[in-house]
Amino acid sequence: MQEPLLREDNGTVTTLTLNRPDIGNRLTNEMAADLRRHIQEAANSRVIVLRGAGENFCLGRELPPEAQGQLNAIDARRIHTEPILNLCAAFEASPASILGMVQGKAMGGATAIAAMCDITLASDDAVFQLPEMHHGIPPCLAMSALAPRMPRKAIVHMVYSTDPIDAATALSLGLVSRVVPRAELDAAAGALVDKLTHYPPAAVAAVKQYMRFAPTLESGAAAELAGNLLANVVSSR
Repeated sequence: MQEPLLREDNGTVTTLTLNRPDIGNRLTNEMAADLRRHIQEAANSRVIVLRGAGENFCLGRELPPEAQGQLNAIDARRIHTEPILNLCAAFEASPASILGMVQGKAMGGATAIAAMCDITLASDDAVFQLPEMHHGIPPCLAMSALAPRMPRKAIVHMVYSTDPIDAATALSLGLVSRVVPRAELDAAAGALVDKLTHYPPAAVAAVKQYMRFAPTLESGAAAELAGNLLANVVSSR
C-alpha cells in the first residue's frame, strides 16, 4: 500500500508530496495531521516544498464515514474543523519558507492550502474552486485562509458561484505568485528553491515574519516592524 504522504529531505530542503493520485490526492484527517507534523518537524529546513502527485494537486477533503451521520457540535468541530485549523496553524508558525506547486485542480480546502503557502507556483492548467455550497456547507475555513490574501468580493463570488477560476485569474487575485507552463513547473520551483537556500537565513526569516504580521497592522506599526527587522538583520552580520 502506497504512503498517502511522502517526505524527502535533501539538505536544507524538505519536499512533502500528497500521494493519492488515483483519487486526486484527497486529504483525509490523518493526512492533515501528518502534514502538520512534517511541517513542524521541518522547522530547521530552509524551504518546504509542497506538491501533489499525478494530474491534480488535490481534489479536496475526504471525510471519515462518521462525518455522514448526525453530529453534535463537539464532534462536528473534531471531525470537520480541528484538523484543518491545526494544519493552518502549522503553516503560519513554520519558520521555513513554504513553496506550493499546484498543477491541475485544487478544490475546496486545497485552494486554501495553496493560498497559505508563502509562495505558490501554478501551472498554466491549474484550476481553483470552492464547491462546498453545493453540499450545503459554508467554506468558512477556506475563506479564513483566503481573507488576508484576496479581495473580499472575489472570495464571496468564488463561494456563492462555486465557479472555478483559472491560473491567470488566481494570479490577478493574489491567490498564487506566478504561473508557468506545466512542463516548466519543476524547473521554476527548482530555480526558486536554489535562490532561497542561498540567501542569508536571517534575511529570509525577516521577510517571512514581516509578511506574517504586517498586513494586519496599522501603517505606522507595520513600518516600525520593518525597521526593527531590518536593524536586527544588519546588526547580526
